[in-house]
Amino acid sequence: MRTAVVARYADRIAVMYGGRIIESGSARTIFERPAHPYTEGLMASVPRLDSTAKSHLFAIEGNPPDLAALPPGCAFAPRCGRRIAACQTTRPVLASIESDHHAACLLHAA
Repeated sequence: MRTAVVARYADRIAVMYGGRIIESGSARTIFERPAHPYTEGLMASVPRLDSTAKSHLFAIEGNPPDLAALPPGCAFAPRCGRRIAACQTTRPVLASIESDHHAACLLHAA
């Protein structure tokens, strides 16, 4: 399993979407407490060894953005089930969620 390899050998992880880092932190923090909806979707899409043979894989709806024509707000907003109105117009900046854990998501904006 790729996530097990990453968790075993990486101290820190940076998750990218649309050519930008949207979450960063220790490997443990990212795997245990993902803060960005895209990171959550990535974690949910990984096949589990303990799942049944008939279980379906989770897929993030929609398509990745055209990097040459990114939307004005959050690049993940068109695919995000938790988006708010501001996500369509405001590009989130990487901000501290907790010590050594950062995410670029308006859901965490103060």
